[in-house]
Amino acid sequence: MIKKTLLCFAALFAFICHAAVASYQIVPTPAWVKPVELAPLDQESVPLEQLSEGTYYRLLEDQFKVDDKKKTAHFIRYVMLATNQTGVEGMSQLNLSFDPSYQHIQLHHLRIIRDGEVIDKLPTAQMQVIQREQEAEQLIYDGSQTLNIILDDIRPGDSLDYAFTRVGRNPIYQGIFGYSAEFDWSVPVGEQTLRVLWNKETPLYINQLNGELPVETKQTDAGTEYTFYARELPTKRYDSQTPSWYDPYHFVFLSQVNSWQQVVEWALPMYEKALSKSDDIRAIAEQIKRDNGTLEQQIGAALKYTQDEIRYLGLEMGSNSHQPTSADETLRLRYGDCKDKTVLLMSILEALGVESHPALVNTDVNKRLLNLAPATSRFDHVLVTLEHQGERYWLDPTNSYQTGSLSNLSEPDFGYALVVKDGETDLTSMFKEEPVVHRSIVERYTLPVGEQTQASFSVQSTFADSDAIDKRTELANRGLQQAQEQYTQYYQDYFAGVAHTQLPTVEEVPEKGQIVINEFYTIDDFWTLKDGRSYAYFYADDIRDAAYEPDVKNRVSPLYLRYPYNVDYVVEVELNERDWNFNNSTNRIDNDFFTLDSSVHFEGKQLTLTYQYRGKTDHVPTDRIAQYLEARKALQDATDYGIRQGSAPTQEELDEDVIVGYAVIAYFVIALCVLTAFITLWRVESGKRPTFAEQRYFPVSAAKFYLYSVLSFNVFPFYWCYRNWRWIKERQDESMMPIARGIFGWLWFYPLFSRFYDDSEELGTRKHLPAKWVAAILAILVIAAQLSEQIGVNFAISLLLLPLPWLPLVNYTAYLNRRTDAIQYHSYWRPRQIMLVIVFLPLLLFSSAQELGLTPHEAVISGDKVWQHDKRFMIRKGLLNQNEKIIYFYSDATWNIREDGNGITENGVFSYYREDGELFTEHANYEDIIDIKPTFDSSESGYTLVDIERTDGTTFRLILSAVEEGDHTFVQEMKRRWREQR
Repeated sequence: MIKKTLLCFAALFAFICHAAVASYQIVPTPAWVKPVELAPLDQESVPLEQLSEGTYYRLLEDQFKVDDKKKTAHFIRYVMLATNQTGVEGMSQLNLSFDPSYQHIQLHHLRIIRDGEVIDKLPTAQMQVIQREQEAEQLIYDGSQTLNIILDDIRPGDSLDYAFTRVGRNPIYQGIFGYSAEFDWSVPVGEQTLRVLWNKETPLYINQLNGELPVETKQTDAGTEYTFYARELPTKRYDSQTPSWYDPYHFVFLSQVNSWQQVVEWALPMYEKALSKSDDIRAIAEQIKRDNGTLEQQIGAALKYTQDEIRYLGLEMGSNSHQPTSADETLRLRYGDCKDKTVLLMSILEALGVESHPALVNTDVNKRLLNLAPATSRFDHVLVTLEHQGERYWLDPTNSYQTGSLSNLSEPDFGYALVVKDGETDLTSMFKEEPVVHRSIVERYTLPVGEQTQASFSVQSTFADSDAIDKRTELANRGLQQAQEQYTQYYQDYFAGVAHTQLPTVEEVPEKGQIVINEFYTIDDFWTLKDGRSYAYFYADDIRDAAYEPDVKNRVSPLYLRYPYNVDYVVEVELNERDWNFNNSTNRIDNDFFTLDSSVHFEGKQLTLTYQYRGKTDHVPTDRIAQYLEARKALQDATDYGIRQGSAPTQEELDEDVIVGYAVIAYFVIALCVLTAFITLWRVESGKRPTFAEQRYFPVSAAKFYLYSVLSFNVFPFYWCYRNWRWIKERQDESMMPIARGIFGWLWFYPLFSRFYDDSEELGTRKHLPAKWVAAILAILVIAAQLSEQIGVNFAISLLLLPLPWLPLVNYTAYLNRRTDAIQYHSYWRPRQIMLVIVFLPLLLFSSAQELGLTPHEAVISGDKVWQHDKRFMIRKGLLNQNEKIIYFYSDATWNIREDGNGITENGVFSYYREDGELFTEHANYEDIIDIKPTFDSSESGYTLVDIERTDGTTFRLILSAVEEGDHTFVQEMKRRWREQR
């Protein structure tokens, strides 16, 4: 940098020597100026609590004299009050800048007002003109000079009143006037005035933004006088991390032009004059054609030539601030600024047969340019634009380290640009919805095996678009060694024992404009021990950084988000020899700010975490910050995945698992055999079943009907219904399907009753049937009971209640057959039925016990289903307070919830489990929790893991069943209560 600066100053030496070292003048205030009368300080209300750096601006005064004959004069006056020593230091030195090639300074007065006394400081102030190239670090030299004034004897309570006139305006503007005045400030201002004495034939156009001040217009002998005045305007501010295009301050725009077309007409001749069709330009174009087959590649090569072969250097003295150097001269010098490089690139493109144009942009105001009034001074940068196959492209020849053909080039976006083209009348949007993935990260871990503690770790990072340019610039400036040191330090925040095994490898993918960096590491002590267990966490950091936490949350200005911005992130973990189990799952977070798709895939010994982030906006409005923070929290949870390595199971535990597994298999084999035998014997018996001439319908005792219904999981009522319809079909020779009416017996209850009712008149047995309205109610109850069983109402209750509405009809058939042998035959318990009951009774009891809370339920349950004696157990173990209410609970135990449990209460979260006979307990109040990290299982029968992180850094884990999505209900309620109590 020092060498470059010395070379630049050498290039400037001739200019500086021949330029007049602008001497300042001390002259009275010009007659055309109308100074504002300053009110006494004791009549002003100084808002001390709002001041910054110990300074109060009592008066800001700007006055212009503009005509067609003389140089534009800008009178400036400041009156500042120093309220403390910091203010004294700030006021004791003044720097008045000017460009000596077209401006000079007239100093009018320099006063201190102390206790009402005015002290002239002109005789004692030290003044000198110095050369200050404030943008030298950016390789920009404008030749401006500064009148440096050092004052003596400044004290707290003094007011400094100074005034000067800056005479002259850059001739590049060709006498076209423009000025922007800001009328809102982040610090208090007592009075502010803006006055323009306009004596030109063309009108002065006035526009205001973010406010409206009255303008006083007066005709005078010296021209039209425009005056704006404001007093004690409210202060305004904006927060950090605010988009560059956001500016809440009130601006008054004064301009001699009122359309962008006029700005184009001003700029176009300068660029047309600088273009070239010289032999040197054509030779460069011909070489590019020979080296690149397609036009897209040739455009990319032309851009790269101007970026790499012409170094950046801005000599912007006087008219050179906007006047481009000719393309031939830039090619000869091999340096130039944005406008010089633009003209050279346009000349090369023209030689390639490509039409292109300059595009003026403002890198500071960005898309706010659309709201600003037209002016020749509105821009600070220029680039090249062209159209190819119906699409517009923006090329910045000042960029470095850019590769790729036209379709893969990184295009800048400064909001809006003014294309300098004949007939152009308006700004053009630069925005493009970029499909490109800006960065794609793949992390690969190989876990330590056996007694090893060292894991291997590699990272492959693919950067595209502007991210590729930034990465190439970083590597060029730092070198691989320093870059590797920075990368290693970064990963040491996650793994203390990380060390690189070699320097990164760098691969270029020029056809796509991408750069790929591969890093290689080992990690000692991969696992983090907490509470005697080994943990490891994986984070999609580049995605987590995209949705960052704002420094200021209670904002007055929008929050900046990078957009467009797309990131892919993959974590691959090759697991060790232990038994691992992860539930495959997918998740999507979609809101107004971004989308995040994530997935967990486990196969063999490979765990793969995949994330895709897509930005959706460039800012968060102030009234949506809470929603953004909520969305960010969801993203942080989704991009943090933890694994825990437990100790290997003992042989005794393995034996127990084997025994339990064999027992379950044996039970289901026996059940299948009994069911097969039942069906076989039933079929055999149906062929030998006796017939009873006097039998009416299908009689069975009420006791057997009820017990058999319950023990057969309510299958028997449908069989009983089927047998009755079959008797009706055979007796009355009707065309029907008894089996269908049996399967849907709950819908055929009332029609069956109607058959009984019609038949009872002939038999004289109507009094043994319920009334029709009672039967209608019973039919409704049958349907309700059936539906309640299907929608998951308490299994045990529905099992016990469903047979009851059928009993009046069962009793009626039993009464009709009370004197026949049929009732005794069908009410008899046969061996096959007893075997079926014996086999299915354990399953019935187990399911009922789950529903009644006697054994753990397969899903998350509400706290009111936990028995009181179990709650007392939790109280004794310190998991609950005496009157604390359980909201939701889940136990992963098989028989007894005292073996394992997870719950949330009004006050906090608890978990416990028994291992080797010892009970381990965890508990955290909501205010002691810093983070809740769920990993949901997408299957209906899997398990969701929830890691609870306390403020002291310790963690514990909850295990929840995904059955009936109870895990989501549990986590949502837990998070809601946690946020309310934070």
